Amino acid sequence: MYVGMDGSGVPVVKRETAGRAGKDGGQAKSREAKLGCIFTQSQVDSEGRPVRDECSTSYTGAIESADEFGWRIYQEAQRRGVDYAQELIVLGDGAPWIWNLADEHFPGGIQIVDLYHAREHYWNAGRGCLGQQKEKLHQWAEQRRQELDAGKVEAVIEAMGQLSSLPGYNQELCEREIGYFEKNKERMRYAEFRGRGLFVGSGVLEAGCRTVIGQRLKQSGMHWTVRGANSILSLRCNILSNRWEDFWEHRAAA
Repeated sequence: MYVGMDGSGVPVVKRETAGRAGKDGGQAKSREAKLGCIFTQSQVDSEGRPVRDECSTSYTGAIESADEFGWRIYQEAQRRGVDYAQELIVLGDGAPWIWNLADEHFPGGIQIVDLYHAREHYWNAGRGCLGQQKEKLHQWAEQRRQELDAGKVEAVIEAMGQLSSLPGYNQELCEREIGYFEKNKERMRYAEFRGRGLFVGSGVLEAGCRTVIGQRLKQSGMHWTVRGANSILSLRCNILSNRWEDFWEHRAAA
């Protein structure tokens, strides 16, 4: 069983961001909707690659604190039978709140940083130090890709540290990206994970953020209240989890 967690900004009315700073230092214009997805895998293909079980994905989410969301995703995992899973895997992009919730609610689960997010971080360091030297940048990044795919995170960290000898070295950027790999290196043993037939990418969740949140809540000109956005998120999660009839039966019973 896989548990994936991520966040996506939802545009909200001005009063919903009172006192909240935005990325540019001004007032925030959005609130983060946290989305969780759960799916199962029971087989691999002829080449040993994991195959997601058909129609096994369910979603849950809301604009709320990480602590509140932690109980939400835990309850969904319980509903899906997490206690009977042979293995539990938590997928995320490296955000600290994700791993804090994984430690609290899913102790003992295998934690994996999405491979494609991890690649973005060594690319950030490379671009910041190699600048417009495109050929050299691509050669450097390709070496890092091979090392990361092999799960040799320490080699990636060492190569990023060696960028300090370049004239265009960006110390602040590189130290931040090195810190990212240091904190998550045990979640990046991709060769080992693939050898066990596990997913190493959070594509299911990324698609869920677009489908559950983006297609309905982030259209041109939309600005939501938190209550209104959460109502729509609840409906979206239910319909895309094939629980539409169950939802209305529960409402009628209530």
